[in-house]
Amino acid sequence: MATDAERPALLELERFRRYLTVLAEAELAPRLKVKESPSDIVQQSMLEAHRDLPSFRGQTDAELVGWLKTILARNLMNAARHYRTAKCDIRLEQSLAERLDQSSARLDHWLASQDSSPSQRAERNERAAALADALALLLEQERTAILLKHFRGWSLQAIGEHLDRPVDAVAGLLKRGLKKLRGHLKVLE
Repeated sequence: MATDAERPALLELERFRRYLTVLAEAELAPRLKVKESPSDIVQQSMLEAHRDLPSFRGQTDAELVGWLKTILARNLMNAARHYRTAKCDIRLEQSLAERLDQSSARLDHWLASQDSSPSQRAERNERAAALADALALLLEQERTAILLKHFRGWSLQAIGEHLDRPVDAVAGLLKRGLKKLRGHLKVLE
């Protein structure tokens, strides 16, 4: 059980859980999702972050998010490495870290422009949390299609091959998913 001194630190980290889960879902290789859950990898990352929080030297939310994304990227790489028989390829590690940054940038781009005041950053963080909550309410294939299309930039053809569905079915998933997403976001406002 957390002591009174640890509770603020737990709350500080916990507010980024949904954001990290969206990133993990976007970046976890589809073939690994049957073996590893994105939420399990985020949980492991949160445990490590809590354990190592005394060594964190940043001052801002952006620095904290960057640190959490580094921990998440390492855990995603470890999961990929665990299920791969070949030796570690440093290009894969760099690629995953870059993709995680790109997914994060796409999420930020979806939510806001280049706002920089503390109140604007706080609002952007709240919108990121709301988006993560709304994505969690979608059906798994709708969420997967949206993440692959809008966070990874996959084509409808590639998504169809991944989901084993025709392109027109993927288009339907995207249309229904985005409509539901907009509805959920309006309710959360």
